[in-house]
Amino acid sequence: MTRSLLLALCLAGIAAGCSRPAPAPAFVDYRDAEAGFSLRHPAGWQRQSASGAGEVRFVPPGAESRAEFLAVFTVPSEGGRNESSIRRIVFALLPIHGVSGFQQDPRTTEEMLWFKFEVTGSSGGVEWASVGLAAAGAARTQVAVCAKPLARWRDGQRQCDEIIRSFRPGPIGGP
Repeated sequence: MTRSLLLALCLAGIAAGCSRPAPAPAFVDYRDAEAGFSLRHPAGWQRQSASGAGEVRFVPPGAESRAEFLAVFTVPSEGGRNESSIRRIVFALLPIHGVSGFQQDPRTTEEMLWFKFEVTGSSGGVEWASVGLAAAGAARTQVAVCAKPLARWRDGQRQCDEIIRSFRPGPIGGP
């Protein structure tokens, strides 16, 4: 009976170890020398060649889907610093299908407008959900977006929220 008890305890220990959730990935600091922004992204995510000028993009290692990414865009501020011009900029940057939120952030000042948003879209035939932040100055607007495949959004939103909270824009106010 001692052997049976020992075997049962070992199996229970192994089962308990297997049922633990995976630890949250560690984050690393990143500062873009060219655009001047900074943020924290999951360790191991790799900077990927961006699809356009003014874009910095990170993806998880071995990303099989283009629906999981972190992107920061730096574009000229056009049409003044107001909600409608910032919306136009955000919607022109990504293949967005729907908007579940777009609101001014309390960090807004006279020099810089901040807007938080939640949007859905698709890349490579896979739908994604995202959170983002736009900071608009007199000369430039920087938009940070963190997206996860729609099927994994419930688990991935916390990670995206942390990434977007860490975003600090570069110099966007003057020439």
